[in-house]
Amino acid sequence: MTAIQLPDFQVAALAAKAAAEGLTLEAWLGQLATTVPRRGARTGRVRYSLEELVAQCDPSAPMSGEDAAWLNDQPVGREAI
Repeated sequence: MTAIQLPDFQVAALAAKAAAEGLTLEAWLGQLATTVPRRGARTGRVRYSLEELVAQCDPSAPMSGEDAAWLNDQPVGREAI
């Protein structure tokens, strides 16, 4: 676990935000840690697990014409399909 030290005025400001939501600073930071997307260390882009991505999918959604054409097309390179 990585720890950072904040100046007292920043801790007070964060504690005030937490109190406005009826939480302690520790509980507010814990809640924030579970809702903020993880970012890659080098790229800064949001990183999702496969499970998170699949959970966003709707298997009953209709397939677009472009997707259907792509799936039904012949291989053009070294595809293993």
